[in-house]
Amino acid sequence: MAKLKGKKKLNKVIKKQLAPFGIDKVLMETEFAYYADNTIAYTPVINDYQGQAFINFIERRFDFTTKMPFMLFLLHEVGHHVANENIIDDVAEFCDRERERIDNAMEFIETEEELEKINEAYFNLPDEIMASQWAVNYMKKHPRITKRMWLAIAEEMDNFYKKNEVETT
Repeated sequence: MAKLKGKKKLNKVIKKQLAPFGIDKVLMETEFAYYADNTIAYTPVINDYQGQAFINFIERRFDFTTKMPFMLFLLHEVGHHVANENIIDDVAEFCDRERERIDNAMEFIETEEELEKINEAYFNLPDEIMASQWAVNYMKKHPRITKRMWLAIAEEMDNFYKKNEVETT
């Protein structure tokens, strides 16, 4: 597999934007995630079914739309970091058990309806709701800061795409 050009610089720019929230490390992976060591994983590509399903869920659940979906995904992961201290152990254990059940069920999905049902179950886990609510509230309360963060990230993401000859249209 070819090495991606500009990945370190993009990680650095994103990490700088997330540092005020206590995020220590940023990784480029195939999906967004939060890890307990204050690490956030992101993907520069969010034009997938799961991504759109999440955006649709946010619109329905929180009556919120954005022209910066990458920031919604990123701030959702920050929301896990911020909200984790407010989740009691019983709820965290429930979420972990349900997440494992959902992950196992994903292997047997045969229809789009089944996938939608599983997505809804996942998006409605208490810790996912808390992270989503935090992200939506942050974006509503701090639109200028969010846009400034996005512009810094988007500029470097465009450079990353160009360096790797990725079409963005």
